[in-house]
Amino acid sequence: MLTVQYVKNLKWADPDHKHIECMVKYAEFDEEHPSGICAEDGYAHIQEIWTKANAGEYGPIAEYTTIEVIGSVMQPVQIATPE
Repeated sequence: MLTVQYVKNLKWADPDHKHIECMVKYAEFDEEHPSGICAEDGYAHIQEIWTKANAGEYGPIAEYTTIEVIGSVMQPVQIATPE
């Protein structure tokens, strides 16, 4: 089992609140890791994060939001070729 040092930047990853996106710092690694957390995951450290996150121990979980792409414009790019 990995040792959770801290969890931050929690956000619901879906409108049904079944998945959380967050940054997790484990004692076994030097850097933070982006993580997807759900209740159905079988790993003990993921279950610990899920339970504590839903209990508010890592602070509030930001609400799920969507990004709507209205449109995009692609411009041709001219690549110089060697002569």
